[in-house]
Amino acid sequence: MFAPKNAFIFAPMLNEPPNKANPNGNDATGAFIPGAAMFEKFCTRNGGQATKLLFNNHAAERQVFNQILLALSAAPPQLDTIAYFGHGIKDLMVSAKIGRGFLNEFTRALRAACGFGPRIVLYACSCGAPGGIASSIADALSDQLAIVYGHSVDGHAYMNPAVRWYPGGLDAWIYGTSTTWWKKFNDPASDLWMRFPFLTIDELRAELRG
Repeated sequence: MFAPKNAFIFAPMLNEPPNKANPNGNDATGAFIPGAAMFEKFCTRNGGQATKLLFNNHAAERQVFNQILLALSAAPPQLDTIAYFGHGIKDLMVSAKIGRGFLNEFTRALRAACGFGPRIVLYACSCGAPGGIASSIADALSDQLAIVYGHSVDGHAYMNPAVRWYPGGLDAWIYGTSTTWWKKFNDPASDLWMRFPFLTIDELRAELRG
């Protein structure tokens, strides 16, 4: 496994009012913040370092984005992993306010902060849909060989098995079986949801034979 050595993790600090995507009104405290904390521990227990930002998602769009840009620029270089936990739709990292309007600025910031071949993981609904924001980020950073992962449909904040990676738009279980993949993602005792971007092809094959 290629464990993250230098990660930047960002997630909203405040709950949003209840709605269809957040029926209990505890999206940040119940899912995004715990997911970010688990990912941070995954990085550090494997010998890496992690910079974590809980941003004020109730601020104005530009203020939210500026918080993220500032923290990203202040993180120790060169980042090899970016992980976002938050709401999403196909073209928008909703909690972070990053969509088509801020996309060019965001990818420039990623280019400056990341080393070669970074893994960028969007734990957010629908951001990995074909032609969506994960695909756009991968296209913008293609010369850095960035690999971008995202959920292709709505689902759990991070234990959502419907994952695609870009470039290529491939389903993440391509080297195994979707049945085993789904089973492991629905197992609360499994941490495959945060390990899989860092597994080799052989490791992923072995994991999905289990």
